[in-house]
Amino acid sequence: MAKKNKKGNIIAIVVGVVALLVLAFLLKANIYSAIIKYQDAGNRKSYEIKDETLSNYILQNLPNDESLDENMDIDMIIDFSLDITDKALDYSIEYKDSEPQKALANGGANYIGYAAFASAVGNYLINRYDMKKIWEAKPKKGKLHLFGNNMQKNATDGWFKDHDFVVFRNKDTKEEIYVDPAAFDRFGVRRVNKYQK
Repeated sequence: MAKKNKKGNIIAIVVGVVALLVLAFLLKANIYSAIIKYQDAGNRKSYEIKDETLSNYILQNLPNDESLDENMDIDMIIDFSLDITDKALDYSIEYKDSEPQKALANGGANYIGYAAFASAVGNYLINRYDMKKIWEAKPKKGKLHLFGNNMQKNATDGWFKDHDFVVFRNKDTKEEIYVDPAAFDRFGVRRVNKYQK
């Protein structure tokens, strides 16, 4: 009888651990957003898309929907920017090019290139949908805070060291929307939170 109880307890523990892992996987974007906050640590170079190959790539990856022109808003532009970046690039710290045209040709980028690419796509769409007077996208150097602790001060390289992200900013209201294309690629996070002191 004791062996049956022990076996039943082990099965219950294994099922519980598996259920917890599945739940963590399903909620990974929410968990990431809850524990990681982003601090603006300065600007990176912004790129304007002039390359026909890249502009055609962007247009080909937009939905073929005539109502898009009249219904486009900044949230849709941000989501399209993330989706197009995710589709175009593979994330790796091995890639060194941050120029969007080169990143597209290489098929990949590091976190600096991901942010540069997503902000360039965002600005291209902002211009295309006549929102340039109101919105802009800027790639930013970032400091990541895990549970309020600055992770950059202890990092020598990798995810926490100089981690770039993109800020979509309303020029009139000063509203800022933070996005991290690399975190979207890894965890499915569409928006990240600003660090508040």
